[in-house]
Amino acid sequence: MTKEKILKAAINQYSLYNYHGATMKKIADEVNIKPASIYFFYKNKEELFLAAFKWILESHFNYIRNIMGEVIEQPILNIYKTIIRKTVAYHSERQNETNAYISLINSPPAEIKPFLHHHMQRFDSWMEQILTEQMQKEYPNISEEKIIKITKQFLIIMDGIFWEINLYEKEELERQIEYAINIIECLLREEVK
Repeated sequence: MTKEKILKAAINQYSLYNYHGATMKKIADEVNIKPASIYFFYKNKEELFLAAFKWILESHFNYIRNIMGEVIEQPILNIYKTIIRKTVAYHSERQNETNAYISLINSPPAEIKPFLHHHMQRFDSWMEQILTEQMQKEYPNISEEKIIKITKQFLIIMDGIFWEINLYEKEELERQIEYAINIIECLLREEVK
């Protein structure tokens, strides 16, 4: 339990102060322990933050995998809509994690950059594979090239929506989501003619 509290405190402190401003003392104070107690679980700050970032990234990946499991048999447009809406909900409900993730993406500590790069490649490859397979099932007459193109366009739209989560208030974000869904619908219509 204390280990999880330390991870969550590290994420919170990172979201507030970034890597260099998030000190072990601030993390310990948030958990109401002595800074030395953190070293029982993590040998240094780098190890603690690597564990925290892995936890953020893997939690998100698992969440998206669960969404896919729920909607995998639905039409591809429903899959796209569900992924967009549930991803926005996930990040909106976890503001500290999202802020830490944004900070991590914008300026990753050098020792974490290789892990981050590997994780992003793994996530994108998995997502491309799943969405491509679903497109091929639903639209067997479309070329693989077009299917990959639509899938990559969807991922780019998802990236855009992700960045808008922190920019817009709820009503405006909802409009942005609708615009994104409209773009996906247009892309699908164009490619499946």
